[in-house]
Amino acid sequence: MAKKSEPFFFVMAIVLIAIVVSGFSVVAFSRPGGVMETPLFLHMHGAVFLAWFVLLAVQASLIGRGSVALHKRLGQISIALAIAIVVIGYFVVSHAIGQPDKTIAGRPAVIGSIFPIFDIINFTAAYSLGIANRANGIAHKRFMLSSAILMIDPAMARLVLGLGGHGVLILVTEVALFAAMLCYDFYKLRRPHWATLIALGLYIIAFTVKLNIESITWWPGFLTAVF
Repeated sequence: MAKKSEPFFFVMAIVLIAIVVSGFSVVAFSRPGGVMETPLFLHMHGAVFLAWFVLLAVQASLIGRGSVALHKRLGQISIALAIAIVVIGYFVVSHAIGQPDKTIAGRPAVIGSIFPIFDIINFTAAYSLGIANRANGIAHKRFMLSSAILMIDPAMARLVLGLGGHGVLILVTEVALFAAMLCYDFYKLRRPHWATLIALGLYIIAFTVKLNIESITWWPGFLTAVF
């Protein structure tokens, strides 16, 4: 772990928390019955989702203060929350696919499900790399921050579209988050760190697949088998 304060990671975590809270609030309060119209399992999904992001900020703050031992102990909670995100995410996607009139990212749920599924896959990949590199503080914190950015898409989309913004702004703002990481790498290391580049590569692959999902003929069959 890094020994002394790097406020960048804490500030980025706070920015991501603001996006999560704002994005899902826009959707919850826009329902005809308000927040109470949101199904219970979605409340659970949101609570676990937000808890993980808050813990990300706490962990960055602890490292900034040099509280490495507490950071490591809380890491066990982070792992439990990450597992819960993946498990609950599976059921959220399954629920959406089971509704014939449900749309995801403006597409029928069977097609649009590629968006949350790839978010879960990329989050799992980046987070797992973060855990595997926990002895390498420089890589660890970049993978942890990247795992958060890689699953910010649902909140970002709800925020941008809920405020009447164009869909392209979702891409622009997400790329800006990675650009901030690259700029920080150049400032701190004089080069892009390999962990940042791996995470950016995961994002580019996911974005490419999402844009071309209609041409992937085996996707509906794959969903039937998995869900």
